[in-house]
Amino acid sequence: MPEELLSSCYLEVSREDLAANARTVTEYVGVPVIGVVKCDGYGVSSTEAARAWISAGVTTLAVSDPAEALVLRRAGLTQDILVLAPAADPELVEALINEGIILTVSGPESARLYALQGEGRLVRVHVAVDTGMGRFGTRWTDLEELLEIYRTPGLSFEGIFSHFAASFERGKQRTMEQLERFLSLTSALEQQGVRVGTRHIANSCAALRFPETRLDAVRSGSALVGRLLASIPVQLRRVGVFKASVVDRRTLRKGDATGYGSVCAMKRNTEVAVVAIGRYNGFGLVKWPERLRSLDLLRAVKQAVVLWRNPPVVHYQGRALRVVGRVGTQYTLVETGGTGIAPGDVVTTDADVFFPNAHHRYI
Repeated sequence: MPEELLSSCYLEVSREDLAANARTVTEYVGVPVIGVVKCDGYGVSSTEAARAWISAGVTTLAVSDPAEALVLRRAGLTQDILVLAPAADPELVEALINEGIILTVSGPESARLYALQGEGRLVRVHVAVDTGMGRFGTRWTDLEELLEIYRTPGLSFEGIFSHFAASFERGKQRTMEQLERFLSLTSALEQQGVRVGTRHIANSCAALRFPETRLDAVRSGSALVGRLLASIPVQLRRVGVFKASVVDRRTLRKGDATGYGSVCAMKRNTEVAVVAIGRYNGFGLVKWPERLRSLDLLRAVKQAVVLWRNPPVVHYQGRALRVVGRVGTQYTLVETGGTGIAPGDVVTTDADVFFPNAHHRYI
């Protein structure tokens, strides 16, 4: 029996919703879309996401972890696949080259490594430019370093790209500044006789919000699951609903406590159900920033306050059942509310699909 059929908690994903989002994006932006299926397809399965996008007209895929590209190849996907981060391990680089994966050049060192591992073969690459993200790529002002990269023999330079750091924010000043840096740099390269290939800088938010960022192609990933951080001018389907089994039902008497720390004491006799979902699955999860910039801290506190005022719920037969006590790691108590809910019944809820700890079912 398939593993997903045995799980008490799973993310149900509609393949049609995945494909519909891809069609919406490709039709709206009007340029080729590079379908980003990193982080296991943003939590819905990289292979399922890739196949859905391909069915809707996407011809190039992208990942961030080199191993993800090999997973796609071994699943039988033959489309062009771009790894958006440089690879440094020679053995891994050789495996990627053998599979025809397009590699990212972040600087002269990675260019030389790829050429060396290519062993006379022409290695397909895109060049990464840092215009303000500060993560990968040669700085947009370092024209000589970029020219050195383009002089590396054994590489087929098929594209050049950068990445926006703030395209989800309300304003567009930083995004336009990065775009201008990128366009200025690519123009300077072309004036030096360099054929830069496909220019792409727009991620999902930028591609849908700012037409001037689309250039020769756009990269779209989070739009795949319809969960963007900004308001956008198109309607996308929110992909994925968690379904969890009720595994027990019990009566907590007045004065009984629940959970670790016994923080919640019953003020009256309460009928509760034990549901197989918790923080492990992204349910009721508060994301605290690792480094506390003041704005990030304020956002996290706001999220915690909202969660305290409006605690997570599960839904059963059209009714919202509130959590009793703390959200557990894998099991959570909910008040039955006179529903007659029983072990074996299934509830639904919205949780963080980017959280990796979930089985999947596809419809």
